[in-house]
Amino acid sequence: MRISELADRVGVPTSTVRYYERIGLLGAPIRTGSGYRDYGEDSATQLLFVHRARRMGLSCEQIADLLPIWGGANCTAAHARVIRLIDEKQAEIAQRIKELGEFARQLHDVRATLDASAPTEACRTDLSCCVPSGDIHVVPLELVTRGANQARH
Repeated sequence: MRISELADRVGVPTSTVRYYERIGLLGAPIRTGSGYRDYGEDSATQLLFVHRARRMGLSCEQIADLLPIWGGANCTAAHARVIRLIDEKQAEIAQRIKELGEFARQLHDVRATLDASAPTEACRTDLSCCVPSGDIHVVPLELVTRGANQARH
């Protein structure tokens, strides 16, 4: 099947198929005499595996490590490894929720500080009138950024 057929079958853009080939998550297909990619059933199965793993939040690196375990035939080993990866992902999410909760509390405190005093006509040199100082630990939005990139591929 051609790349567009493969992509439609799995429900991904053709650019995603090319990307997965480029980074090694999908093997290079044979080429027709005119240079078109020609995919077999095994490519469709592997692409579906990769696509579903990405939708679960697994990184490309995690999937690359998982592919040799699965290999299209070793469901038992892949099953066990996916369970471990899901447990790791859930622990990451729990930690992230904790960090975001703390960040929300910090922002609440800053808001309370701003609400407690009226703004001045001109900004103070220490900026306490509009951006008070405090012990604020910014939480990087890594998961949000990573999620946006995952949506494309």
